[in-house]
Amino acid sequence: MESDKVINITIFHTNDMHGRLEEISRLSHFARCLRKIAQVEGRKVFFWDAGDAADRRVQICSITKGAAFSQILNAMGYDLQTMGNAIALPYGPAAMKAVAERANFPILAANCRDGDGPLVDGLQEYTIIPISKKLNVGVLGLTAPWGGIYEVFDLHFPDFIELAIEKIKELHYKGADLIIVLSHLGLEDDRHLAETVPGIDLIIGGHSHNQLPSGEIHNGVMITQAGDYACFLGKVDVSVDADTSQVLSLTAQLLEVPEDEEPDQVVIDAIAEAEAETEEIMSRTIGTLNSALGLDHYSECDIGNLVADALKTRMGAEAALVASGQFHTSLPAGKISLGQLHKACFSSANPALTRVKGKQILDALERGLDPNFNRLEPPSYRGTPVGIPQISGMQVWYDINAEVGKRIQILSINGEPLDLDKWYHLAHTDAEESRVSGYLKLEDGQEPKYEVPTILPEVIEDYLKDNSPLPKPQWNRWIERKVRDS
Repeated sequence: MESDKVINITIFHTNDMHGRLEEISRLSHFARCLRKIAQVEGRKVFFWDAGDAADRRVQICSITKGAAFSQILNAMGYDLQTMGNAIALPYGPAAMKAVAERANFPILAANCRDGDGPLVDGLQEYTIIPISKKLNVGVLGLTAPWGGIYEVFDLHFPDFIELAIEKIKELHYKGADLIIVLSHLGLEDDRHLAETVPGIDLIIGGHSHNQLPSGEIHNGVMITQAGDYACFLGKVDVSVDADTSQVLSLTAQLLEVPEDEEPDQVVIDAIAEAEAETEEIMSRTIGTLNSALGLDHYSECDIGNLVADALKTRMGAEAALVASGQFHTSLPAGKISLGQLHKACFSSANPALTRVKGKQILDALERGLDPNFNRLEPPSYRGTPVGIPQISGMQVWYDINAEVGKRIQILSINGEPLDLDKWYHLAHTDAEESRVSGYLKLEDGQEPKYEVPTILPEVIEDYLKDNSPLPKPQWNRWIERKVRDS
């Protein structure tokens, strides 16, 4: 119980649930019960999320770019959230704004901006929560910069350390006594924050998916994180002197959600509403295919040919390549709904046009034929291998039994032999230039021209709308040619 001299605060927290709907519903019921108990004990109770509650692998998120997921978090009763990357990174500022508009709680991310410019619409830098006449809690939100990848949206994130120093001073000036950072930076950056920035009492983190059973004390600052996939609920108990606002005790726990925990009916209802909204959108017809389009991650395939053609056309390129791993299912003949398209391809990759040399195209295609590479399953592909490049504007004769790196025998672009030193305009997406799983290796100064916030499914959708009824794409872009020993 709270005395006249002590204020007791309990913060329940989650992070990186990534759209696991069944687990989220059980966690919600678990958290709701514990919050009621803490309230009966006379504690000040809060429920916060440190980012990436949603995930584009869930159709509620991919079809609505995260907006419909907000009503699920509303039903769970969150008070506060820091913006993660699962929606913001693939879909950009417009999606962030739409998510925030449907949330019943503030979404924080003080560093989600272009330099010293304003925040992305809908976000807040921080919030100040009045606890008593003498105690205010300041909460600052920070999100992962992802190595500058948000620059594709013209967002050049400021240094989060310098920004945190500035904003914590601002929070103190505005009367905040207890300073908490709700972070989606990841544990290493949270530790760096604790080492470098004075005045922080607590960091509630996410992004790196760590399980910290009792938190960790780093440079005198408590850092907590609650694992991932809605398996755990974090709990922080803080006792503060009511007169001096000094922290008397601060402890952290990691509570595993019981496997037999019953689902939260309020959340089940919210999921049903979000799914109904999504189903209505997915039922919309976007085009017609004269023939079914098959999928093969390791050979030329119809759906790959269609998408490569769509990229080449949209970007006005001489040639195009796209990773097979961006496709998850084939497409049937007949009328195609938006839902069928998103089942086949829910990639969030942005289309791009890059001026590259012929040698770079050859190297990219050779890399795509390497089984040690094309069988990789990067997390961003959500269960598919990288696969071979699907191509447009090119024709390749190859020997799959030749030495890796020397399998392509002949390569032509628009009927002309490839010139290794010639510059070509190549259409692709940002996935094909990934440092880890991309075919295409760009040099310093080679800057792709991205079309944002357009994503690959939207490229396909527009191509279907513009060309329906669409015939089966031209075949024989990859031609196996076995070279026999003489």
